[in-house]
Amino acid sequence: KVEGEPLGLLGWQGIVPARTLKMSEAMVNATINQLLTMEEIIQRLDPDTVADILLPSSGQIVQPFVDELLADQPKPVQNFASNYAADSDGWLQKKVGHKFLRDLTVDVQENVGKVCNLRNCVVDMMMSDRSLLGKLFQISGKDELAFLTDSGLWFGFLLGLIQLVVALYWDNPWTLSVGGLIVGLATNWLALKWIFEPVNPKKIGPFVLQGLFLRRQNEVAADFSKFFATRVLTSRQLWSSILTDPTTLPEFESLLANRFASTTKDATLGVVDLKVKSKKLKAAAAKTCANLFEYLVDLHEYVDKALEIEQTLRARMMAMTSTQFERVLHPIFEEDELTLILAGGGLGFLAGLVQQLISTGSLVLPRIHIGGPAKMFSSIGSIVGLYALFIAVKPGKSLYQFIERLIERTRQLKKRTRRTVRYFRGERKQSPS
Repeated sequence: KVEGEPLGLLGWQGIVPARTLKMSEAMVNATINQLLTMEEIIQRLDPDTVADILLPSSGQIVQPFVDELLADQPKPVQNFASNYAADSDGWLQKKVGHKFLRDLTVDVQENVGKVCNLRNCVVDMMMSDRSLLGKLFQISGKDELAFLTDSGLWFGFLLGLIQLVVALYWDNPWTLSVGGLIVGLATNWLALKWIFEPVNPKKIGPFVLQGLFLRRQNEVAADFSKFFATRVLTSRQLWSSILTDPTTLPEFESLLANRFASTTKDATLGVVDLKVKSKKLKAAAAKTCANLFEYLVDLHEYVDKALEIEQTLRARMMAMTSTQFERVLHPIFEEDELTLILAGGGLGFLAGLVQQLISTGSLVLPRIHIGGPAKMFSSIGSIVGLYALFIAVKPGKSLYQFIERLIERTRQLKKRTRRTVRYFRGERKQSPS
């Protein structure tokens, strides 16, 4: 399986799941980055409220610091420090713990661009569950997808009438397959045009024409924002991204280590300066981050509510111009628009062949022979139909890559086999690889 290609050597993957990476990146660049910034929404968190929610777990959160920094101290000292940190009911522990968590929240707000990558957060979520992107399109573009399906019936019927007239005056079995090709191409092309064009409303007499998708801007905005807020940009996913993304985790670990060192120094009136133990401090921060997610369970409900991602996305999508809004869903169709059109042509061509078989009792394969206008058009139609069918399933690139890879691996296997045989025969001293 070649990443980004729907056709494998022995199977097929949906176009959207196969191209989730590229489509997700296009969607983030065209939509999310223009509507939402972490620097803005993170300021909606109240540091004191975050500290209050996490305070009961403050002892477990900082325990890795205690274990790492006091590892060379006598056991009684280690036990005392662990019990002291774990006692979240003590007055001093509450005060110090609350200050540590509050200041850490402020640090995250001030450095959110370094500790949270919105693009990676969205793309990683989509890649971990490739069905999400398909579900998003099914929900946001449900009416357009239904139109794309239903339009084949009445577009095909109208174009089929033309095909019928042609078949009556042109007695050639290939009129069915060529007609099916043209009907398939025209049907999908017209349907895609009607969904997204015209972008801006155009008045023609008493009628106002605009793409079907663009007419539903408010409805799509509500569906799109709700999906993102509840399935993609949740508190769980944001924190998971912060704590696992290799581009942001080191920054958060550094932020956490510096905050713990500063809080300890303030609490001991400058007596304990942990920055002199930078290696241990860094190791302790890494251990803390490895277990931190499990202590954030009670925080997620508040964060999801406070960030107001759904309300923000919905309001800003509704305020988009038609040109801007058209880029929300169209890039996904655009990515494989030609494939959809050609697939319609290929399937129409196959349907025409089936009709030919049923009506004539035989299947006449195309013959490249130009002996007059009728035969010339028949030959051209045959070639175009077979080409459209070939392109519709797009076997070329993937198949060639598989064949090249298979040949290369076969050569490598032969070389290794020869080495092994020579080794056991004593012809070579080098061990087999």
